[in-house]
Amino acid sequence: MNEIELELVEEYELLGEKRYRFRIKGTSIYLNVTAKDVEDARQKAITMVKEIRLDAILSKLTG
Repeated sequence: MNEIELELVEEYELLGEKRYRFRIKGTSIYLNVTAKDVEDARQKAITMVKEIRLDAILSKLTG
């Protein structure tokens, strides 16, 4: 998986914080992040994937 593709599933507010829920395209993996806007949320989700090395695991599984 060279590039992480995220699909925005939901945008909501919880306890006064703006939250975004993304799905990693082609999987059933969901990520929830708090952010000021969608682009900030997308960057936080991508950073999260890289920090836990999920991108490396997915690339091995998908060939």
